Amino acid sequence: MRTMTGKRWGKVTVGLSLGLSLGALSACDELLEVSLPHLLTDAAIEGQATAETQVNSAIALFECGYTAFGLMGMGAEDTMQSIAGVAGGMHVYDNTPDTGSCDSSSSSDSWFDQIMGTRAMLTTSPDRLVATATGAGRGVYDRMQDEWELGAPGERLSAIAAIYVAASLGHMGEFLCEAAIDGSDLLTPTDMLNMAESWITNNALGHIASFGDFAMPHGIASSATSMAISMRARFRWANGNLSGAAADAATIPQGFTAWVTREQGATRRNKIYHSATEVGFSGMLGINTWWNPAIRRPNPATGQAWPDPIPFTGYFFLGIMPDGRALEAGNLPVVWAQEERDANGDPISTGNGAVADSRVQHHIQPIQGPVPEEVPDKYSANDDDIAYSSWKEMRLIEADFAHSTGNLQGAIDLVNILRTHSGLPLISGAYQTTLLADGTAVRSMLMEERRREFFAGGARYWSTKIQNTDILWFPRRQGDTPFQGYALLGAVRQLFAGDEYEQNQHFIDRGGLDARGTGCAANEAPKFN
Repeated sequence: MRTMTGKRWGKVTVGLSLGLSLGALSACDELLEVSLPHLLTDAAIEGQATAETQVNSAIALFECGYTAFGLMGMGAEDTMQSIAGVAGGMHVYDNTPDTGSCDSSSSSDSWFDQIMGTRAMLTTSPDRLVATATGAGRGVYDRMQDEWELGAPGERLSAIAAIYVAASLGHMGEFLCEAAIDGSDLLTPTDMLNMAESWITNNALGHIASFGDFAMPHGIASSATSMAISMRARFRWANGNLSGAAADAATIPQGFTAWVTREQGATRRNKIYHSATEVGFSGMLGINTWWNPAIRRPNPATGQAWPDPIPFTGYFFLGIMPDGRALEAGNLPVVWAQEERDANGDPISTGNGAVADSRVQHHIQPIQGPVPEEVPDKYSANDDDIAYSSWKEMRLIEADFAHSTGNLQGAIDLVNILRTHSGLPLISGAYQTTLLADGTAVRSMLMEERRREFFAGGARYWSTKIQNTDILWFPRRQGDTPFQGYALLGAVRQLFAGDEYEQNQHFIDRGGLDARGTGCAANEAPKFN
């Protein structure tokens, strides 16, 4: 099958339909000749012959959580608003992770148990994670290192397992204020990102070096090495190590993508497509003129009032001018049509000479709400894969580093590589001259490029917003969605599960629920005290 961004080079179904408490898993039934009412039975995980099945289970669990997170994250990216009267918590800048079974319904956006569960399936060894954890070291990765003799195939499986341990840890580091692992003391985002990086450097790449590079299973990536290094680039970027991130990113060739693979059917479907487009619980948002900054708190990162309209918002009919300009004054997007359609449903042209930005596609359709709404066209089917890490993100990481060193031309050149690939106007002429004289304008250009490149892309733009809260907007528990009036919950980073603060003695010693959110920087706090 073909994804929206290119043909996947291989197609093998993971073959597991799983959550934290889903029914029998037919692929495992056939392999193990047992009925598996949970992920895998205790008996099934004892034998080394099931190592590959266990690793595949962890991959499938992570992928289900990741696609649900990408759906929910479209709220925190200013892309969607909840409208339908059901799934009302889906796109409201949610400040707590949703928990529960993997893709239990069309309106579910539960992801936390899946991402956390991935790591727990693979390793629970305190020696490999954090000293204050209380795990028994019985994950499949632990077994492959400590108990089983699998030879060269074990090195390959260990590399894959280590990649997904890193993916789980890195995800929590990017999006949570703090976390704990198996009852450990509080871990900050920096702690988690450092662990994720270490799992790539000291575990995944070590196993790959022993085995040799290989294609990831199930069409995930053409190179385990490139997937691991692209992930490390992301973790370093999120952790503020731009030079290290750019060095990693520069090794990733044009055309490389690591995928979250999707298939037809619940628990394997593309939740962004299914819920946002096929079923339609939400509607896309235009430029934010409704938040009324005059009566809201100022940006806590700067102490200054937010501009009106809110900059870097709006996803309708985005355009690029012939000289490559994508932003108007006030960091509002260039559009090629007004934010409305005529009686035939066609966009009303602005006549400004801009061309449509092909990366941000949408159409209008009836949804689970009172009137038709714009919905994303990023994906066209439930089995469209979602990019997890790609060469495009790597070029933008390199551009961020170039900007940070004052190499403004280098940043522009890297963006023009992306524009060339998408057939869009290049930054040139007088506009390029203007950018070369203004580093602040280059930063704004890069933010808009990320916003468009990462449209409906698994919350990569949300991560960008977290790193740039001085210019990128979050409502921070103020106001309501403009149509249905759902309360905006104000996530920047999300809060860890509340029961951890009441049951984990380390957290209790830090003040219990009063410690919740303390791992966030002041400008990242999801709530006001």
